[in-house]
Amino acid sequence: MIASRRSGSGRVSHRLLAIRDIMLGRSRGWVCEQYGVSRENLRKWVSWYNDEGTAGLEDAPRGGRPCRLTEAQMESLKARIGAPPDIEKDGVGRWRAVDVQRLIKRESGVEYTSIMGVCNLLRRLGQSWISGRPRHPGQTADAGASLKKTPGKAAGNRRRAPR
Repeated sequence: MIASRRSGSGRVSHRLLAIRDIMLGRSRGWVCEQYGVSRENLRKWVSWYNDEGTAGLEDAPRGGRPCRLTEAQMESLKARIGAPPDIEKDGVGRWRAVDVQRLIKRESGVEYTSIMGVCNLLRRLGQSWISGRPRHPGQTADAGASLKKTPGKAAGNRRRAPR
């Protein structure tokens, strides 16, 4: 029997359940129909399980397209966007994905045509595209405090004495 195993991957669990049903004596046609898989894929799963056990059922790492930036360019970008932007030099008050896209093209000569590509790059660098609300460079530190209402001084917050 298959030993129970918790896995982070739903695909491995799906494959293990299909192999369990094969080992319980269910027909391959029924298992294929139940799990929505072709007979060829089911045969591969059983072969992988027989050869390597549950480790054979895990997905192999996928290569994918290599990053357009070199490691040095990525480190430079990470350091650059780790600090707040300079309004005179960068023309922005906070980094947005569109601004980072322009920065990459200007400083590295690499063009990202997709904003999602820039967001994925930022995620890989450990940076977030979510940032706090920017402050105007001419704003004084106490400007916001003068606009706040305090509970005791606001006109609409007067309590009546109980009757």
